Amino acid sequence: MTKKIAILTQPLHINFGGTLQAFALQKTLISMGYEVETLNYQWKKISDLKKLLSALKHKILSNTKVYPFFEKELEVLKSEHTKFIDKHIKYSPILYSVEEVKKYFDSKNFDAIVVGSDQVWRVAYSPRIESFFLDFLSDKKGIKKIAYSASFGIDDWQFDNEKTLEIKTLLHKFNAVSVRENSGVNLCQQYLDMKVKHTLDPTLLLEAKEYLQLIKGIQKDSDNTGNIFLYILDKNKDKEKIINTISKKLDKEIFYNQPEKTVKESFIIGDLEPYIYPPIENWIKSFIEADFIVTDSFHGTVFSIIFNKPFISIVNKERGASRFESLLEQLGLMNRMVNVGSEITDDLIHDEIDYDLVNRKLIDLKLKSINYLNEVLV
Repeated sequence: MTKKIAILTQPLHINFGGTLQAFALQKTLISMGYEVETLNYQWKKISDLKKLLSALKHKILSNTKVYPFFEKELEVLKSEHTKFIDKHIKYSPILYSVEEVKKYFDSKNFDAIVVGSDQVWRVAYSPRIESFFLDFLSDKKGIKKIAYSASFGIDDWQFDNEKTLEIKTLLHKFNAVSVRENSGVNLCQQYLDMKVKHTLDPTLLLEAKEYLQLIKGIQKDSDNTGNIFLYILDKNKDKEKIINTISKKLDKEIFYNQPEKTVKESFIIGDLEPYIYPPIENWIKSFIEADFIVTDSFHGTVFSIIFNKPFISIVNKERGASRFESLLEQLGLMNRMVNVGSEITDDLIHDEIDYDLVNRKLIDLKLKSINYLNEVLV
């Protein structure tokens, strides 16, 4: 019987949704009676000297100024997120290589490993893509290998023929596989000759009250209450136009909960405060305070739904549109998704979401996802 489970997910850093999905999956598995630990698998550190030399190279070759964040600066930038991770997620020491992951995994005698969720199968986002198909456990027959709501992140197939054959062989050694998007189901069948389940992002497995516990005792911000919360990952003029239209139609102010600055303006910064990522608890609180949400983020969309808020999701094609489409289609909320350049009508803004119906659909999907985990981990 499975007792000890390792979770292999995206590196934990300054990502609101990424950290909360890791928190939610671990909490869900613990509530099911398992001993759970997340493998703290990280990108290899780049020394400050290498960063400096790279910046100088950019300046010489292309006359572009790039100012990298140095290690001590990064520690300050992500300090609030580090506090949340330390407090709410049980994780291993930092593991920088697949060899370190394998050695640590063997030393802990895990009974199973769960790969997921988030975009663990997207090459650009993972430290070493083969690790997330468990090549380091390919000879381990007594370990249960599970994928839960794993995501390729994009609709297009990103692997060449050689790599496709490799990951196909690895994935067929898994005991069970589920993905987060309909597109993932299709990609697995088309390229990997594998029928897989479609399950929910882990954040949707928890109740709203479980997130409310995280912000218990934190006072609301009266300046934000009743206004429009913006969670925009990729700002541009087209999105600003949509935001301004919504703000005018609703006659409400807008507010953010992101760093004031994300691009370093010089090699030496006197004041790091504008670059610090706000606490995850404050991000959650923003959804509760707001009367309306505008986001181009998948997890921004998810938390709008969790807290039953009216929202607009601007499709973020660069980061993957299928995530939005898959979830919103399941819940009958496709009308809440807009493209850059779409007309923002009064009907769309003022159309009330039937959250009684949405929540009933979500309960059914949640039950199927929990049943999947129960069945594959027994």
